[in-house]
Amino acid sequence: MNQPISITDTLKRRFLESIDNVKVEPGRYKYVIMDVKATEIMASAGCTLADVLAREGTMYLENLEKRRSPSPNVEAIYFAMPTEDSVRRIIRDFKPNRQSTYAAAHLFFLAAMDDKLFDHLRASTDPKYIKSLKELFMDFYAVESRVFSLGNRNSFFNLYSPMLRQVNQQAEINSISKQLISVCASLQINPIVSYHRSTDSSMQTSKYIAMTVQTDLDDYYKGQPRSGIKPPQLIVIDRTVDPITPILHDFYYQALSADLLPMKDGNKYEYGSIGPEGQPVDKVAVLDENDKTFMKIRHSHITDCIKFLRTNVDTFASESKAKPNGGQLDYIREQMAKLPQFQENKEKFSAHLSILNECMEYIKHNKLVDIAGLEQSLATGQLENGDIPKTFDPEIATFMDDSSVRMVDRLRLLMLYFITQAVPQESRNQLFQLSRCAYGDREIANNLELLGVKLDVAAPPPVKKSWITELLKKKSTADDDTEYDLPRYMPAMKGIIDGIVNETIDRNQYPYTLAPEQLETIQARKTVRSLRSAQPTFHHKGRRNEPQGRLIIFIAGGMTYSEIRCAYESAAAHNWDVLIGSTHIITPPSFMEDMRMLRSGPPPPPPPPPRSPSPPPHEEADSQKSSNSSSPFSSVKNVFGGSKPKPQVQQPVPQRPTSQLQQQQHHSSSSEASKVKEKIKGFWK
Repeated sequence: MNQPISITDTLKRRFLESIDNVKVEPGRYKYVIMDVKATEIMASAGCTLADVLAREGTMYLENLEKRRSPSPNVEAIYFAMPTEDSVRRIIRDFKPNRQSTYAAAHLFFLAAMDDKLFDHLRASTDPKYIKSLKELFMDFYAVESRVFSLGNRNSFFNLYSPMLRQVNQQAEINSISKQLISVCASLQINPIVSYHRSTDSSMQTSKYIAMTVQTDLDDYYKGQPRSGIKPPQLIVIDRTVDPITPILHDFYYQALSADLLPMKDGNKYEYGSIGPEGQPVDKVAVLDENDKTFMKIRHSHITDCIKFLRTNVDTFASESKAKPNGGQLDYIREQMAKLPQFQENKEKFSAHLSILNECMEYIKHNKLVDIAGLEQSLATGQLENGDIPKTFDPEIATFMDDSSVRMVDRLRLLMLYFITQAVPQESRNQLFQLSRCAYGDREIANNLELLGVKLDVAAPPPVKKSWITELLKKKSTADDDTEYDLPRYMPAMKGIIDGIVNETIDRNQYPYTLAPEQLETIQARKTVRSLRSAQPTFHHKGRRNEPQGRLIIFIAGGMTYSEIRCAYESAAAHNWDVLIGSTHIITPPSFMEDMRMLRSGPPPPPPPPPRSPSPPPHEEADSQKSSNSSSPFSSVKNVFGGSKPKPQVQQPVPQRPTSQLQQQQHHSSSSEASKVKEKIKGFWK
């Protein structure tokens, strides 16, 4: 039966199970050695140093990049990416004809290993020390329980920049596909893949990614039938499907704070607080799923967040017989300082109050309420009352000529205006002059063409929906009667999810990658049992709350917090496991900066620091590769289909031995053997 999926729990469990499955010789201990990216992936899953050291026999956690002292009584467990640098450092620990750093090595690579690099590792290490080697397929980051990221902001440029697209797009698509295989392998699913079919022949990114993913899935699962009556689905779209959502102001807590405040690493907020002796101190709040208060309000409107905090403080105040007085945020702070039983949550509440206060100051002093109202009207083509105006020209001109409006907000309005209206080049230039934006800023709006936006062609007329009237209600704060509209524009992704769940999505626009006969085979398994022969199921407890289906939606080119919120809302509304992922997370400021650089591409990265040369491979490596068939390293390549390179794939396509697929039918779904390819089961005796 289906059980809710948590990406963070899945990644954490796989790390810890890999450590537990390593059995060391009596009297020896385990050291866990990790490279930089493996450390980041482990941290994204909430796997801490304490979790690692709590495993039986595990004594230490070290960085692969640092020099380490020899420990002859230790077996090292390596978690690393199969990169030249990480492999070079592993080789240095176990070079032949010299003292090894550890008594033995257990190698866990988080992605498929290149044949050439594998041969280099085989030829340059003393094989008696290498006890096991596995590819785990964990090359992605867990952002939240339903959210994952591939952690590559440069994907946006490789997919859409005319300077980089011709050179890097195919390699980028291959890389995205390999990482999506890691997601599917970790979640133990073999999904049915579909994609967005663009009418623009030059904008087929979704199709190319989906087709590559389908090929890699077929190679990975090697004919293994999909289990379950309702197989999981993976739909691939890209940023060209919805260029509007990254531009809009969103007044929901997580999206708003990421838009207006300088969040370090996307979720760390620095704020001032008062120390125990009354002195000012600087603190950092981490907005993640470890913060229960954040979990409750992250997808709430800013006005609801304030009400939530006030309600909780009022509850504590009533229990302490405190008499509430004053207004919203000042009152909450005052009561918090008085309530001793509130100390446990005081720091969390203080951080969120500081964030809310700073966001509200931004909103009030930068006319964001009025700007957001016009943004929603442009995005939907309708006014707050549902009327469709003939033009938005007067409103746009008013904001462009208002010096109190921030330049970035003027640009965001212009971009929405260009996307939704037919604006010839001459009119665009006049609006640029009226807004007094610099020539470099104009490039941000003009580069919308690179995302498939026809700037001189109006968007299709909106279809008036009855549910819009439900979204026209106003909410106001008690401080100053300032009204905040609920959003009237829904990200395109929400309609896609609803269409898949309700089976109303247009399959001409969102086709499958499988051939019709393959789909018929899958659908034929959905047989209806006779009521006479069916077993009663009313006695099964908890079945009603089990997910009715599973869907992964992947957005190439970046996803927004607004879209993440929609995924959570759709999962709750439809009782589906809806997971959302992307190449990276974008906020309006980061999206605007990327759009500025899109035509020419980002600046080149700084050169890497100098390093010592990699140990040269043995001269006899090639002869060993062809003649020593008894070598366990050689048997690895035999198990995985040899070392034949694929012409258009940078890394070998992940494959599985048949024996493991058979084992999967007899072991629990949490068994690592069912999903992790074991390369080496027995090294030289």
